[in-house]
Amino acid sequence: MCPPKLKWCGVGLAAFAAALVFHLFLSAQETFAVIKTARLTVTSRVLPYIQVNLISQVSEIQITEADIQRGYLDVPSASRLEVKTNSHSGYMMAFEGSLWPFKEVRIQGLASPLQLNSGQAVVFQPSVKGKVSMNLSYRFILSENTQPGSYAWPLSISVHPG
Repeated sequence: MCPPKLKWCGVGLAAFAAALVFHLFLSAQETFAVIKTARLTVTSRVLPYIQVNLISQVSEIQITEADIQRGYLDVPSASRLEVKTNSHSGYMMAFEGSLWPFKEVRIQGLASPLQLNSGQAVVFQPSVKGKVSMNLSYRFILSENTQPGSYAWPLSISVHPG
Protein backbone atom coordinates (compact mmCIF):
# COMPACT_ATOMS: atom_id res chain seq x y z
CA MET A 1 0.00 0.00 0.00
CA CYS A 2 1.10 3.51 -0.73
CA PRO A 3 1.10 6.32 1.87
CA PRO A 4 -1.72 8.82 1.20
CA LYS A 5 0.60 11.69 0.20
CA LEU A 6 2.08 9.75 -2.77
CA LYS A 7 -0.41 9.91 -5.65
CA TRP A 8 1.81 8.16 -8.15
CA CYS A 9 2.66 5.21 -6.00
CA GLY A 10 -0.15 3.03 -7.44
CA VAL A 11 0.95 3.78 -10.98
CA GLY A 12 4.56 2.97 -10.12
CA LEU A 13 3.55 -0.27 -8.44
CA ALA A 14 1.51 -1.27 -11.49
CA ALA A 15 4.41 -0.42 -13.81
CA PHE A 16 6.77 -2.42 -11.63
CA ALA A 17 4.41 -5.41 -11.67
CA ALA A 18 4.05 -5.17 -15.45
CA ALA A 19 7.83 -5.00 -15.89
CA LEU A 20 8.27 -8.00 -13.61
CA VAL A 21 5.70 -10.06 -15.58
CA PHE A 22 7.32 -9.01 -18.88
CA HIS A 23 10.77 -9.99 -17.56
CA LEU A 24 9.46 -13.37 -16.39
CA PHE A 25 7.80 -13.90 -19.79
CA LEU A 26 11.05 -13.17 -21.64
CA SER A 27 13.03 -15.39 -19.32
CA ALA A 28 10.58 -18.21 -19.93
CA GLN A 29 10.83 -17.71 -23.73
CA GLU A 30 14.63 -17.87 -23.60
CA THR A 31 14.50 -20.97 -21.45
CA PHE A 32 12.11 -22.71 -23.83
CA ALA A 33 14.21 -21.71 -26.85
CA VAL A 34 17.22 -23.41 -25.33
CA ILE A 35 15.29 -26.55 -24.39
CA LYS A 36 13.43 -27.00 -27.71
CA THR A 37 14.96 -29.60 -30.03
CA ALA A 38 13.89 -30.98 -33.37
CA ARG A 39 14.67 -34.12 -35.30
CA LEU A 40 15.01 -34.19 -39.03
CA THR A 41 15.28 -37.49 -40.83
CA VAL A 42 16.25 -37.48 -44.48
CA THR A 43 16.00 -40.54 -46.67
CA SER A 44 16.69 -40.89 -50.35
CA ARG A 45 16.09 -43.56 -52.91
CA VAL A 46 18.10 -43.74 -56.09
CA LEU A 47 15.97 -45.15 -58.88
CA PRO A 48 17.64 -47.57 -61.27
CA TYR A 49 18.43 -46.18 -64.67
CA ILE A 50 19.93 -47.53 -67.82
CA GLN A 51 21.58 -45.65 -70.63
CA VAL A 52 22.07 -47.26 -74.04
CA ASN A 53 24.11 -45.83 -76.87
CA LEU A 54 23.72 -47.63 -80.20
CA ILE A 55 27.04 -47.06 -81.94
CA SER A 56 26.23 -48.94 -85.12
CA GLN A 57 23.55 -51.28 -86.44
CA VAL A 58 23.34 -53.12 -89.76
CA SER A 59 20.17 -51.95 -91.53
CA GLU A 60 19.79 -54.74 -94.09
CA ILE A 61 20.96 -58.25 -94.81
CA GLN A 62 22.06 -59.62 -98.19
CA ILE A 63 21.27 -63.30 -98.67
CA THR A 64 23.10 -65.02 -101.51
CA GLU A 65 22.61 -68.36 -103.20
CA ALA A 66 25.74 -69.61 -101.36
CA ASP A 67 24.09 -68.69 -98.01
CA ILE A 68 20.99 -70.67 -99.00
CA GLN A 69 23.11 -73.70 -99.96
CA ARG A 70 24.94 -73.48 -96.61
CA GLY A 71 21.65 -73.02 -94.70
CA TYR A 72 22.71 -69.99 -92.66
CA LEU A 73 24.09 -66.47 -92.85
CA ASP A 74 26.67 -65.06 -90.43
CA VAL A 75 26.60 -61.32 -89.77
CA PRO A 76 29.58 -60.44 -87.55
CA SER A 77 29.60 -57.21 -85.51
CA ALA A 78 26.12 -56.30 -86.72
CA SER A 79 25.15 -54.43 -83.53
CA ARG A 80 27.60 -52.35 -81.54
CA LEU A 81 26.32 -50.67 -78.39
CA GLU A 82 27.34 -49.28 -75.00
CA VAL A 83 25.30 -49.82 -71.86
CA LYS A 84 25.65 -47.92 -68.59
CA THR A 85 23.48 -48.61 -65.53
CA ASN A 86 23.43 -48.00 -61.80
CA SER A 87 21.42 -51.16 -61.16
CA HIS A 88 23.35 -53.54 -58.91
CA SER A 89 21.08 -56.38 -59.98
CA GLY A 90 21.98 -56.16 -63.68
CA TYR A 91 19.66 -55.55 -66.61
CA MET A 92 17.57 -57.34 -69.20
CA MET A 93 18.09 -57.23 -72.95
CA ALA A 94 15.12 -58.05 -75.15
CA PHE A 95 15.35 -58.98 -78.82
CA GLU A 96 12.22 -59.06 -80.91
CA GLY A 97 11.05 -58.95 -84.49
CA SER A 98 9.89 -61.03 -87.38
CA LEU A 99 12.03 -64.07 -88.07
CA TRP A 100 10.98 -64.55 -91.67
CA PRO A 101 12.95 -65.53 -93.83
CA PHE A 102 14.77 -67.17 -90.93
CA LYS A 103 13.70 -69.94 -88.62
CA GLU A 104 16.25 -69.23 -85.90
CA VAL A 105 18.75 -66.56 -84.84
CA ARG A 106 21.80 -67.20 -82.66
CA ILE A 107 23.30 -64.16 -80.98
CA GLN A 108 26.91 -64.00 -79.73
CA GLY A 109 28.58 -61.28 -77.66
CA LEU A 110 26.27 -61.33 -74.63
CA ALA A 111 27.07 -62.68 -71.15
CA SER A 112 25.77 -66.00 -72.50
CA PRO A 113 24.79 -66.98 -76.06
CA LEU A 114 21.14 -66.47 -76.96
CA GLN A 115 18.98 -68.45 -79.36
CA LEU A 116 15.85 -66.85 -80.79
CA ASN A 117 13.28 -69.37 -82.11
CA SER A 118 10.23 -67.14 -82.03
CA GLY A 119 9.70 -63.41 -82.38
CA GLN A 120 11.04 -62.57 -78.92
CA ALA A 121 13.80 -63.52 -76.47
CA VAL A 122 15.06 -61.94 -73.25
CA VAL A 123 18.48 -62.43 -71.67
CA PHE A 124 19.79 -61.28 -68.29
CA GLN A 125 23.05 -59.33 -68.28
CA PRO A 126 24.98 -58.96 -65.01
CA SER A 127 25.75 -55.46 -63.76
CA VAL A 128 29.24 -54.17 -64.45
CA LYS A 129 30.68 -50.96 -63.01
CA GLY A 130 31.05 -48.29 -65.68
CA LYS A 131 30.19 -48.63 -69.36
CA VAL A 132 29.89 -52.00 -71.05
CA SER A 133 30.68 -52.18 -74.75
CA MET A 134 29.01 -54.95 -76.73
CA ASN A 135 29.79 -56.20 -80.18
CA LEU A 136 26.95 -58.54 -81.18
CA SER A 137 27.26 -61.06 -83.99
CA TYR A 138 24.38 -63.06 -85.44
CA ARG A 139 23.92 -66.37 -87.19
CA PHE A 140 20.63 -66.50 -89.09
CA ILE A 141 19.42 -70.04 -89.81
CA LEU A 142 17.51 -69.81 -93.09
CA SER A 143 14.00 -71.14 -93.68
CA GLU A 144 13.49 -73.73 -96.41
CA ASN A 145 11.92 -71.35 -98.95
CA THR A 146 14.28 -68.41 -98.45
CA GLN A 147 15.10 -66.56 -101.66
CA PRO A 148 18.29 -64.63 -102.38
CA GLY A 149 17.97 -60.88 -101.98
CA SER A 150 18.12 -57.91 -99.65
CA TYR A 151 16.11 -58.03 -96.41
CA ALA A 152 15.56 -55.34 -93.78
CA TRP A 153 17.21 -55.94 -90.43
CA PRO A 154 14.69 -58.18 -88.62
CA LEU A 155 15.43 -57.50 -84.92
CA SER A 156 15.07 -54.64 -82.47
CA ILE A 157 16.93 -54.47 -79.17
CA SER A 158 15.61 -52.96 -75.95
CA VAL A 159 17.29 -52.77 -72.56
CA HIS A 160 15.59 -52.55 -69.16
CA PRO A 161 16.88 -52.35 -65.56
CA GLY A 162 16.82 -55.74 -63.88
